[in-house]
Amino acid sequence: MLNTERIQKVATVMGSEEIDALFVSASSDLEYLTGLTPIDDERFKGICIYSDGSFFALTPKLCLDEFKEDLGDDVDIFAWSDEEGPLKAISQAFTKYGVPGLLGVNDSVKASHILPVSEEHGLKLKNARTVVAAVRMHKSEEEIDLLSKNGALADEVLKQIATFIKPGLSERQVQAKLVEIYESLGGEEVGAGPSAGSNSALPHYNKFTGVIEKSDVLRLGFGARFKGYCSDTTRTFFIGEPTEEQRKVYAIVLEAWMAGESVVKEGVRACDVDRAARGVIEKAGYGEFFPHRTGHGIGIAEHELPDISATDQTVLKKGMAFSIEPGIYLPGKFGVRIEDCVTITEKGAQSFTDFPRELIVL
Repeated sequence: MLNTERIQKVATVMGSEEIDALFVSASSDLEYLTGLTPIDDERFKGICIYSDGSFFALTPKLCLDEFKEDLGDDVDIFAWSDEEGPLKAISQAFTKYGVPGLLGVNDSVKASHILPVSEEHGLKLKNARTVVAAVRMHKSEEEIDLLSKNGALADEVLKQIATFIKPGLSERQVQAKLVEIYESLGGEEVGAGPSAGSNSALPHYNKFTGVIEKSDVLRLGFGARFKGYCSDTTRTFFIGEPTEEQRKVYAIVLEAWMAGESVVKEGVRACDVDRAARGVIEKAGYGEFFPHRTGHGIGIAEHELPDISATDQTVLKKGMAFSIEPGIYLPGKFGVRIEDCVTITEKGAQSFTDFPRELIVL
């Protein structure tokens, strides 16, 4: 559904960055502002917002009915045919709304789409991927409630999948079962990434061809959408009694998660959370085996701003939501990651998921 309040907030951010107009193509940004979820294909489509809050929509004619349904009758929609291409429709829109001096583009706008527009109208372009993101970072109470409800579903998924996992199952079977469970609870677009044994040492492993064996480490990361909002969580299970080294590594990662969570409050920076979690792992001598940021924002997309990384200076505020997910990955051996998403309240961090983080042997 079209959300003019959000569009006005985006226009305010544009003004502060001296951006005259902003093209937002098919993406989670477009969904956030308009409710539109068109197919992201080779055809140029989206909305163009001006710094005064006015805006128009651009769409190929084959998506026109979809745009009309979601945007309503009061929004100017400039439609183009495959034979014409989009340049004529954009020129008509610029004639009515004005040719922007500085045009921002979000990260979904393809160069093949925007460069001809720039050449046609002599536009100066700016990477404006953070403009809508700056508004999306600040979640409303309704958004936090949906994230919380999805987190509760993720807790139930973990409870059920833990009773299913056993030696002899393939990673693909675990993945399918997890999707089945989440969908039965109302989750949509479920993504699951089980990694067993040495595969768990690959942070973004996605082949899912392994088989769970006795004494394996099983890292299980997954997420889904629920009423438009995402979950993202990871637990590491032990199939049989863990070794001394595995217990040690798990304890370090758990301490790192708790250290990151403990510093979350209004006024600290995103990089301070990363530093707190990473410092634990580095002090234990495993810094080189923690190759990714500590977390990422979450909302209608699984990965949003802020980045909980060493370089993100964003000052955290109430209503922001993000993951805390430290990990240690020992090549050829095993990997451990613990992940939960939290929001900031007056009292600090509040997790959307409550499934136990302590070491669990299945």
